[in-house]
Order: sequence, then C-alpha cells, then structure tokens
Amino acid sequence: MNILTTRVRMASLALCIAGGLLTSLAQPAMAAAPDPADGIAVYERDVYEIVGSTLRNPTDATDPSAPLFNVAGANLDLTWGQWSAGTATSTASVAGGRKHPRTDFDIALSGLVPGGVYSIFYGTLGPDSEHPLCPGVERTLPLDAVKPAAGAPDANSFVAGAAGTASYHGRADGALLDAMQVYVSVVYHASGGTAYPFPNLGELQTQGENCRSSFGDDAMRQFLILQKW
Repeated sequence: MNILTTRVRMASLALCIAGGLLTSLAQPAMAAAPDPADGIAVYERDVYEIVGSTLRNPTDATDPSAPLFNVAGANLDLTWGQWSAGTATSTASVAGGRKHPRTDFDIALSGLVPGGVYSIFYGTLGPDSEHPLCPGVERTLPLDAVKPAAGAPDANSFVAGAAGTASYHGRADGALLDAMQVYVSVVYHASGGTAYPFPNLGELQTQGENCRSSFGDDAMRQFLILQKW
C-alpha cells in the first residue's frame, strides 16, 4: 500500500468519525421518562368528626357515614367516607435544560366534592420549600395551571366536575424532582373562596411576619400526592 492510498483512507476514516460525531451532536438529548407518583395520602387533620361533645380528627376507626365539620363546628355536608375517597394519578417531568428548568405535572383527580372549588400547591423537602410571603408557616407554593380552565377562580384553581373528577396540568419553575421529596396538596375551599397565592384565607389576610394559617376553617387539604417519596 503506497503512502497516497494510506493518506486517502485515513482521511476517509476521519470524515466518517467526524460525521458520526456531528450526527450525534445534532440529536436532541433523551428526556427522562415522566415520573409516576409514589403514593396518595388522605389528609384528615383539616376536618373533624364529633365524638361525644368534642371535635376530633377522623381516624381509621371512624365510621364512613360520620358527618364532617370544620374547626368551628360548622357542618361541611360531607361524610368521612366521601372525604377519604379522594385520590389521583400523577406524573411529573422536567424540561427546559439546565439554564431554565421547569417541572410539569399531569394529574387526574377523582373522589372530589362535586362542584367544589379546589386549588393545587406543591412542596419539596431537601431542600425544604417555603412561601416567602408566609415564612415559617406555609411550606407550599402555588402550582399554576399551564392553561387555566375558563371560569377558574385563579391560576392554580379549578371547579370539580359533577362526578367529582378533574384533570389538571400544572407547571412550576425549577427541577423539582432534584429534591429528595416532592408532594402536591389538593386543597378544598369549603368557603368557595380561594386565597391566591396562599392555600387559605388566614394566610392571605395576615401575610408577613405574623402570618397565620386558617386550614380547617375555610380550606382543607383533602389529600396529598406523594410525587417523590
């Protein structure tokens, strides 16, 4: 083999390698598969049953037909069985690259209060999230809808359908799945009024250093979606 032939073959090989690299670089990076939720946890601490003459949070021993009340003793026109039937399926995915990451949630909800007003909030642990307008009290932040439904009370709220179902596509800035734990709160607004960007009216009215929550009065967390747990 003469020197000219060798140089031609080496040049051809270099072009092939370069072409392969260019092709590889031209392909978009593979996105991670959507992350399914790890579980659903019914939240009982914001609603009450009457035991004797005392308001108490429901337990596993509570009769499903037991009526529920708010912390002031007002009847919610709901039973424990209806409340604890709330559930969801959820997936979360991160997009946008390292410079501008965002996390999308696709959530299908059922067992909601038919026609009830709801809002969706998210929180993280490790690092721990915190609402800057209610420091030390509120840990969750609004999960705004990508396209809020017509007639929605605000950016992270919706009205449940007549069958107690809803579909929700929310988005938050940042790569939330990088946190050790990620959860979503499904908040029922018994008063019918939302409190954006807070989950309850107490925090809206007292925001700042003296921020106080009114969960159990006008707003109740029906269940938590344990997205990464």
